[in-house]
Amino acid sequence: MTVSVNNNKISPIVANQRIKFLDVLRGVAILFIFMANILSFSGFFSFPDDALITGLVFPFDEVLDFIIYTLVDGKFYSIFSLLFGIGCAMQFNKLGNNKSHFAFFFRKRMFWLLIIGLIHLCLFWLGDILALYALLGFVLIWFVNSSNKNLIKFGIILILFPIINWLFVHLTKLNYAEFFFNLNTSYYEYYGLPLEEWEGNKYADFQQFIANESLSDYFKYNIGNTFIRIGAILEEGRIFKVLGIFLIGLWAGRKILNEDLLNNVKFLKKVVLWGIIIGLPISTFRTYIEFFGGREDFWGFLKTVAYAFGTVPLALGIAALLALWYRKSPNGLNIFAPVGKMALSNYIFQTFIAVIIFYGIGFGFAGKFGFTVIMGIAILIFILQIIISKLWLQHYKFGPIEWVWRQLTYGKKIIISQPK
Repeated sequence: MTVSVNNNKISPIVANQRIKFLDVLRGVAILFIFMANILSFSGFFSFPDDALITGLVFPFDEVLDFIIYTLVDGKFYSIFSLLFGIGCAMQFNKLGNNKSHFAFFFRKRMFWLLIIGLIHLCLFWLGDILALYALLGFVLIWFVNSSNKNLIKFGIILILFPIINWLFVHLTKLNYAEFFFNLNTSYYEYYGLPLEEWEGNKYADFQQFIANESLSDYFKYNIGNTFIRIGAILEEGRIFKVLGIFLIGLWAGRKILNEDLLNNVKFLKKVVLWGIIIGLPISTFRTYIEFFGGREDFWGFLKTVAYAFGTVPLALGIAALLALWYRKSPNGLNIFAPVGKMALSNYIFQTFIAVIIFYGIGFGFAGKFGFTVIMGIAILIFILQIIISKLWLQHYKFGPIEWVWRQLTYGKKIIISQPK
């Protein structure tokens, strides 16, 4: 099979093939993912409370933090992962459910997403999710012909597997993630970057990293912080749960295409009901552990169990609730569609904007604001992204980074401008 043959068979999904609600859901996910990520960008976890500017901290900050953590943390990246699996199912369907054609195309797509993700991860922000998505995308190819029953079965097993991962690490004392944390410490020591000591161990000093005013040191820090990201992903078992959600998304994509799942009101209501009944109490318990629990293994295990059993059900319940809302009143949610259509560009631009606002190489506002103000900044930035995305899509078919990704994937020039 030659490249030219496959390139003639594949092309980007055109406007009339898109399901607008999925763009809306993607846009909503981008907002709440940013509301979770901006806490790291802003130095919320790294700077002491006495660094905050008087008047920008409110008495209800902790209550709002508790609520947002319960409803947002982990939920919307799970929805984003679900959408990734749905998109995979749609691409597979578009290529006639031909696994060989799809595998050729999807590997190229994932390769270039990996390159974009690694640039974002290694040079700009350790919280990148794109590189992990791309690597697991290669694995997802193996499942495109699996039965619906197996997709659900393996999806659930993988979502719960972080519990097994935790037990393995703590019972065998083989903490393989620690290898990468130690690599980060060694990297910092080698390049003379600041470390802080805690409980007899040395760790990267994130307060100094964020406050740093040297652009070259900023890149140097970020390369070393890549090891922290790898270690964190392994430690929490994120590889398993993301792949598990991908499989659920692959199943959902088939149901959307073949059984009109998004208009199955009875099914959506069941997902909302059980997602909230199961997910909300367990997620609230997880938040309680995070805020008030200790650092002992007992609390760590409970938090891992609560995350595994609570996060995905609540995420699915939220997604189904938005689907029902969209069926009844689409106009109120369509405002999110332009951001969702340019999700990759907006996700990466959020990094650039946040770094400019908070880091020392920009305006240096890290550690200056309380929780409520930080959330307000996130919403204002997102409103700006809504406006820019809408204006951009009046003239162009894709976001700028989406366009580059498509050109690289399809190996041919793609016209980005809208027809006049």
